[in-house]
Formats: sequence, structure tokens, C-alpha cells
Amino acid sequence: MSTLTNISFKNLTKTEQVVMIINSGKELLDRNEEGYNIHLYLLADFFVEVWFESNTKKIVKVEPADKDSITRNYTKINELMKQIINE
Repeated sequence: MSTLTNISFKNLTKTEQVVMIINSGKELLDRNEEGYNIHLYLLADFFVEVWFESNTKKIVKVEPADKDSITRNYTKINELMKQIINE
């Protein structure tokens, strides 16, 4: 089986992406933004955000997150990464 990459992940359907995250991802952090609960996952060697509507809990978006977005939106990421590395 080939290695999962950011590009191959984007080519999956939203349902396939969610199943992949549930089976293989590690939830790291979450945040709230204008009516959404956004969960950050580590999947293979890249990060993915899953956006849920706050009032319905429906998944509305699944997308890889870049480093700039992560450091801007998740202030505790550095502490968390140190913790993961030491596990």
C-alpha cells in the first residue's frame, strides 16, 4: 500500500477522509470559531482540520492545515508537540 500524502488525502471523498481520520488520526487540539468547532488531527505526516457546525455537530469541512495556520490558530501546539515526541 502506498504512503498517504497530503495530496492523496485531498483526492479522497469527504466520507473517506473522515473514515481515515477516525481509523488512523490522532486528535491533538480543538478550537471554536464563529459557529464552528474545529478539531486538529495528526494523520500520517501532516495535519488535518475537521470543521463541525457548533449547533448541529455536522461535519462541514475536512482539510489539511498548513504550518502557518496551525501556529496562528493553536497557541498550545508547541507544548503538545514536545509531549508527543517524548511519548
